[in-house]
Amino acid sequence: MNAYEFNDSQNGLIKDLSQKMRFVGYFSMVVGILAIIGGLFAFTRGGLSSLIQGVIAIVIGLWTLNAANAFKLIVDTQGNDVENLMGALGELRKLYTLQYWLLIIAIIFIALGLISLIFFAATR
Repeated sequence: MNAYEFNDSQNGLIKDLSQKMRFVGYFSMVVGILAIIGGLFAFTRGGLSSLIQGVIAIVIGLWTLNAANAFKLIVDTQGNDVENLMGALGELRKLYTLQYWLLIIAIIFIALGLISLIFFAATR
């Protein structure tokens, strides 16, 4: 069985994606580190949310870098394009699963906040 190889045009697209993902990953990590530093300075005044946001940004940055590296492997290696593509998609799945659950949690908190607001407004 012959292994599928992407052509030069396809490799160029994948390489460009990988480079952009790498930039976004590093940027997210820097933002996360800055948020953690800011949260540490403001911890006594409610900086816990900054610490949590910083950790999440770093995790998202790391997983974005992992996906970028997996996409880069497609371009840099021969004979494993499909396997490397599946690895890259697995890394993206982790990243988007985290974001999915964070959004679900945020929606729940927003809904609870609105319900509380309506309840307290009605009881006044």
